[in-house]
Amino acid sequence: MKILLVRHGESEHNARITDDENSPLTKRGKRQAECLGKSLRKQKIDIKYIYCSNLKRSKQTAEIISKIINVPIKKSFDELNEYESNYLRKRFRGIFYRRLKRLKKILKDLSKKKEKDKKILIVAHGITNRIIMGYFVRLPLRKQLLRFLQQNTGLSVLVWSNKYKTWALKFMNDVNHLPEDLK
Repeated sequence: MKILLVRHGESEHNARITDDENSPLTKRGKRQAECLGKSLRKQKIDIKYIYCSNLKRSKQTAEIISKIINVPIKKSFDELNEYESNYLRKRFRGIFYRRLKRLKKILKDLSKKKEKDKKILIVAHGITNRIIMGYFVRLPLRKQLLRFLQQNTGLSVLVWSNKYKTWALKFMNDVNHLPEDLK
C-alpha cells in the first residue's frame, strides 16, 4: 500500500491576499495543482481513492487533481486547522484531540488491508500531513514533527513494507512536478 500525501496549492491566505484562513486557491495554486495532477497521470500511478480535508484550498486542489487523473474524491474529513489561534488557545486540546481521534479512525480504516497493492491520495493542510506521517512511522506528536516543511503541492509518500511489517516514509515534500516559477 502507498499513501500519497499532498499539501494544498497556494491559497489567497498563503499569498497574503486575504486574512480569511479558509480561502480558495490563487491562480498560482491552481496551476500548482494542475502540474501535480499531470505528473501523477504521466507516471501512471494507479490511485484507487482520493481523500481531502474540508477546507476550500484542499478541496479545490483535490478536485483539480481528480479531474486530471480521473479518480473521484471518496471522502472529506475535518481539517486540523492551526489558524484558529484565539479559539485554539482557549480550547486547543479538546478540539485538537477530537479531530485527531477522528483522523486516526480514518487512517486506521484506510490501512486495514495495507498488504494490498493500492494507492491512496490524501490532500490536506501541512499540519495534517505531518501528523499522518508521524502516525504511520510512529513519531511522537511533538514540536519537532510539526516543524517539517511542506511546500504547496509538496508530495510525500508513505509505503507499507510487507517484508518488515512496517510503514516507511519513502520521500517527503517532493516538488519536482513544479516548474521553477511555481516553487
